[in-house]
Amino acid sequence: MTIESSQLTKVPKVIGYVPAFNAEKFILATLEALSMQTYMNFEIWICDDASTDRTLEICDDFCQKDPRFKLFRNENNLGWWRNSIHFWKITSESSDYCFFNPHDDIPKLNFISEQVVLLEKNPEAILCVPGMKNTYENGTSKDSIPHGFASSLRPEDRLIPLIKLEIPEWWAAYHGLLRSSFVPKILPIEPLRFGEKEFALDLVWLIRAASFGPFVCSDEILFEKVYTKKNLSIQWKYSFTNRSALYLAICEVIFKLPLSLSEKRIIFRAVLQKISFTILNKIPLFKKVS
Repeated sequence: MTIESSQLTKVPKVIGYVPAFNAEKFILATLEALSMQTYMNFEIWICDDASTDRTLEICDDFCQKDPRFKLFRNENNLGWWRNSIHFWKITSESSDYCFFNPHDDIPKLNFISEQVVLLEKNPEAILCVPGMKNTYENGTSKDSIPHGFASSLRPEDRLIPLIKLEIPEWWAAYHGLLRSSFVPKILPIEPLRFGEKEFALDLVWLIRAASFGPFVCSDEILFEKVYTKKNLSIQWKYSFTNRSALYLAICEVIFKLPLSLSEKRIIFRAVLQKISFTILNKIPLFKKVS
């Protein structure tokens, strides 16, 4: 069932951030989809990360025609994570809810309205997880509806499935609307200490977010995620080095969480189980035979 913003008694301010880099082939479709949202009180902030193609020109032309869209430009390429941290911070300072929309993801018309209503109806939830249509280069697609994703009131029950990667297409949550008041609590999140410094930092971000409260999940497909060889996450190397750096970052996050010692002990045990599983699968003797 689609929930429309007309059901709201107030209309919270929403700001979405679109990072853009060499996106001339698809950025216009993304911006047009965002401009057609049924929700009324929103802005979209675009940041061109020193593109070398026509991305900046396309975005500038679009912003000239729609005052809800604002354009920023980096003189030098900062990369996905440094950009994201900066825009999470500044969008949250001017909004009730904020969200991240990659330059090639296509939101449905009710992407914002559905999530705002769910968050307004569930004041204990800090983030809404949207349903996601996964579209692949070979033309196939698969829908992902995140039933019960991090919805428990118990922190360990929210965090452990994330840490152990038991939730299919968990990254959909990073695309959802977040209560802006929680951004200062989630940040800062530093790059990994070694390996690919930006590897899976969206997972670290979600783990930290889930420590502060439950998520609420939509039963609607609210955006389309298009997978190509140029996607940042596709280019990441899921190597032992990168995963080791990721587990170290997760441990550091857990250590600093505002949780009880018993809660942290339970969560650390799950991390150790995940690390042990990774190590055993790295050793040929323990690798699963298909």
